[in-house]
Amino acid sequence: MKEIILALLSAIVWGTAPLLFKLGLRGSIPPLAGILIHNATATLFALIAILFTRSSFSYPLKDALIVSFGGFVSGFIGLLLYYKAIKIGDVSIVAPIAASSPLWASVFAFIFLGESPSFYKIMGSLLIFAGITLLSLSK
Repeated sequence: MKEIILALLSAIVWGTAPLLFKLGLRGSIPPLAGILIHNATATLFALIAILFTRSSFSYPLKDALIVSFGGFVSGFIGLLLYYKAIKIGDVSIVAPIAASSPLWASVFAFIFLGESPSFYKIMGSLLIFAGITLLSLSK
């Protein structure tokens, strides 16, 4: 149950971000500079949190490289595409479509991680797909 509450809280927090991104990108800041500002801020606060909690920095290189690649994929490529879409599109359309990442994460988890699909996982994915379709048609 704790993971569900944390996931819902993260969704609410992430729900505010597109509004802030749109407001910031509305001016002269290009998407690439927005990514730099975004990631620098996140890095600063992560470092402060690590120092405050006295977390260890001793991790296996392979694990660190996988997480690093994930940061490149989501924190650079994904954000660049997202910021470009937010800059030119409506937040009410772009944000929900971009938030369909759980659909893709589920598909990739079934294919690459060997996770087993269930009726509820498939139905949930189909509902996400239906929502994306409706939002796309609303433009």
